[in-house]
Amino acid sequence: MENNINHSQALLRKAILTLPFVWIILSVFNDVSFVHSTLLGIALVLISYFLGDLMILPRMGNTSATISDFILSLLVIWGGLNLFGYDEAFGESLLTAVILTIAEYFFHLWMERTQFNGPTDVRQS
Repeated sequence: MENNINHSQALLRKAILTLPFVWIILSVFNDVSFVHSTLLGIALVLISYFLGDLMILPRMGNTSATISDFILSLLVIWGGLNLFGYDEAFGESLLTAVILTIAEYFFHLWMERTQFNGPTDVRQS
């Protein structure tokens, strides 16, 4: 199902989609250091790409991949902020996860159209 995926293009698009939201929500509005928000953003891009976009999306479809991306985003950001010493970071993590989940839905549509040669909805298998 992974016919000729252009991983560098997909990762670049995902980073361009993810990092600005993480920077704006965490660094600009919540005083998280730029370095910490960048590290969390990069970790999230890599983890969600390999788990959500390459493993879940082609096997279970956009809805399942989007739900899993929400959970993953929330856990990575909240856990990362706590590891970096930012207490009471759940609100920022939740807001970031919700916004990224909306963006991820459209990223999945792009992945299905350009990288997987059509919808990956399991009902079509």
